[in-house]
Amino acid sequence: MAKSDEEYSRLAMRGAVIAVAVSGAALALLGFALFDARVGLGVALGGALATANLAVFARLGDAFLGQKGNSAPWAAIALVKLVFLFGGVWLILKNDFVPGLALAAGYGALPIGITFGFLFGPKPPDGDPEKPTKPGSGGSDAT
Repeated sequence: MAKSDEEYSRLAMRGAVIAVAVSGAALALLGFALFDARVGLGVALGGALATANLAVFARLGDAFLGQKGNSAPWAAIALVKLVFLFGGVWLILKNDFVPGLALAAGYGALPIGITFGFLFGPKPPDGDPEKPTKPGSGGSDAT
């Protein structure tokens, strides 16, 4: 992968994580405004879980795909991430800390943020400027 491709991937993932955080905050504000503090807190907690999950997932994916050194510590981190995610959600729901639907609504910031992050985030680098993008669209060998 070229340096510009690596830079784009890093910036695109960063944009997606930021968009998930912003989406979670916006959904939490709606929860506070339209319902009550408990629902707003549940949505905020779900948004925070979604943001943290994506941020750790991005680091894990980078480590596994980059294959820089030993990947065993990252496999352990992936397992710990999964245990904390499922265990944390289970404890939150078991103790009735926040409503489950509010937590799920906050976690909905994940697909919303990823979508907005990649739609409005950094654009991929252009291909080789010497080659035309479509046949017959110009270039050095056009007649």
